Amino acid sequence: MLRVMRYSSVNKPMTQNITEETLILLAYGELNAEQRKAAESAMAVNPDLRTFYQSVLQSNQLLNTIEENPHPTSVAIISEHSHDSHTEAV
Repeated sequence: MLRVMRYSSVNKPMTQNITEETLILLAYGELNAEQRKAAESAMAVNPDLRTFYQSVLQSNQLLNTIEENPHPTSVAIISEHSHDSHTEAV
């Protein structure tokens, strides 16, 4: 469940809601300019938001370093199926 994080800034007297989802979308570059500005303003005044955002960025970087290789048995099965399909077609 995503938490709603509230913040107030000097320029905006009303409390605004920034969710964890908003910060995740920011990390992936999925916010429009207005949403991005609101999220960045919120992080400027709320260290908890900044901390969460930094953890999302770190997780994203770690996930990008994972390299998966299929199990050799899976490759053999796919190769055999491909070969059999090609042989039947000819």
